[in-house]
Amino acid sequence: MDWWIGIEYDFQVSTGKMGKYFKKFLPESYWEMYQATYSDGSYENIWDSVFITCELFRALARDVAKSLSYTYPADDDKNMMEYLHYVRKLPADAKGIY
Repeated sequence: MDWWIGIEYDFQVSTGKMGKYFKKFLPESYWEMYQATYSDGSYENIWDSVFITCELFRALARDVAKSLSYTYPADDDKNMMEYLHYVRKLPADAKGIY
């Protein structure tokens, strides 16, 4: 998020220690997503937070990659998301992943 904010503000602002000022510099939609990355600790909500974190990272990383003339690794993103969805669906007593 620091890089995204830096690019948006031409690296002329500080996000503060540990993102203290993220709310000040992020659009409301990104701020709400950021807040949703913190879970209340329930199993389902933790998984929801993981996927929201991935969604937020993807949105920010694509913008940063474009701004810096990099290619966002969309195939890696897709594969990682498939893996996370697969792991989420594993039974509680699973002894392995595959």
